[in-house]
Amino acid sequence: MEYTTANKAGNSIVLSSTFTPDEITTLKHEAMQAMAGKLRIPGFRPGKAPLSIVAQYVEDDELKDDILKKAASQTYIRFLKEFKDADALIFEPEIVKADWDVDADKGLVLDVHVFELPKADHDFWASVEVEDVHIDVTKAVENRLHALVEAVTETSPKEGPVVHGDVIAVSIRTPDAQNAHRTEFSVGEGDVGTMYEPVVVGMKSGETKHFSVQMKENKLEGDLTIESVAEKHVPEINDEFAKSVGSFGSLTELQKTLHDEEERRAQENRRNTLFARAIEAAVQKQPLEFPAYVQQDAAQQRMDEVKEDLTRNGLSLSEYLKYNNITSEQLGKDIEADAIKLLQRDLLMEATDRACSISAGDEEITGYVEAHKSELQKEGINSATEEGRKIVSNIVVWDKTRDFITDAVRLKEPSDK
Repeated sequence: MEYTTANKAGNSIVLSSTFTPDEITTLKHEAMQAMAGKLRIPGFRPGKAPLSIVAQYVEDDELKDDILKKAASQTYIRFLKEFKDADALIFEPEIVKADWDVDADKGLVLDVHVFELPKADHDFWASVEVEDVHIDVTKAVENRLHALVEAVTETSPKEGPVVHGDVIAVSIRTPDAQNAHRTEFSVGEGDVGTMYEPVVVGMKSGETKHFSVQMKENKLEGDLTIESVAEKHVPEINDEFAKSVGSFGSLTELQKTLHDEEERRAQENRRNTLFARAIEAAVQKQPLEFPAYVQQDAAQQRMDEVKEDLTRNGLSLSEYLKYNNITSEQLGKDIEADAIKLLQRDLLMEATDRACSISAGDEEITGYVEAHKSELQKEGINSATEEGRKIVSNIVVWDKTRDFITDAVRLKEPSDK
């Protein structure tokens, strides 16, 4: 075999090799011998039939495929010997082009793809720049506090006119509706309450009024009847309120607890976002490719997951396509693109594990098991077995690798600050 070229682009390398007619004859002989051991030929024990007889039971296409795979494998092995520092992946070499006729007495020119692990050490990640995430939990804490107030707010029936903040039950009848629509809302709060505020303020329980309100691009007109009115008894936000919603000694303690919880949640979301941005930036910096069969398998697996999710939610694939106004072809493209992104992420994670020797120690595995017992049990993972412990080890390594990448990248000021 004459090894001619090795053209590299990203992590994809195209290898070119030439096999002489004698080398093809040898490969053909080896292929026939391998097939002879699998075939059941009348009058002969497996593997004992003469190759001239075996040839009568072998299809040309099958023989050609086997010879090409052997030639591709030899090309790959030659590459590994010549480029000993290459960190090649364990993918079957992908045949790009083969110039050869199985029946012709001539050599073979073969181009194959091999794929390397990308470079993903600390220096690489330190060269990746991503936009940081601005964190401000003030609004989140306010929303949490408002939700607590709503939870303990009581109401009582009211005889007087409706005012801002009252909780009212109404029935609405429009000219096109056969039946009245009944709903309940707080006056002046939320989209519905604010929209009807000019109509209902001043009305009393049992009163009916004709109305006309603007709803985005459409006008809604009809008759509105107040079914009931209740006034809210909103508690004062003080130390007593804090004690009523939990084991807090003061309002300050409650606010600090809410702030710390939202801060932890925001930091976790920030790190998740930074990791996703780091992977995306790394792929832009170092394009990654995969064998076609790997991409096809990943896309099919992702499609199967989508179908399972739809089934769990009581939807068929055709219904999903109809509701989202997309074609099956577009869905296939979207799923393939998503599958490739996941492959790129996983490949970068594996490359980082290897380059940086990230591993999980016994204490780390045990600590994870103790902290996540319920989740592991729910997923059916028995950490007492060797297989279960290996799964936990992979989880720990995954988390450590995410943290490593997130901490290593360079951050620039967030645009939303």
